[in-house]
Amino acid sequence: MMYTPYPGIYPIPFMPMYAMLAHAYVPYQTYVNAFPLTEALMKGTLFPELYQPYIEKDKRWEGRK
Repeated sequence: MMYTPYPGIYPIPFMPMYAMLAHAYVPYQTYVNAFPLTEALMKGTLFPELYQPYIEKDKRWEGRK
């Protein structure tokens, strides 16, 4: 998947073309939009792509050893 941030500029690949095995890679992030500042302060991030609210885990296993 290629991302072209600005027309006429070379596209940025999602990952390196020839990735080496057993090396960690972080995909390039694309800026799409942002929360309004007041909402970003409440959610803890400016970017909607990074917003992952805490969801309490299933309590079925509590008390068991």
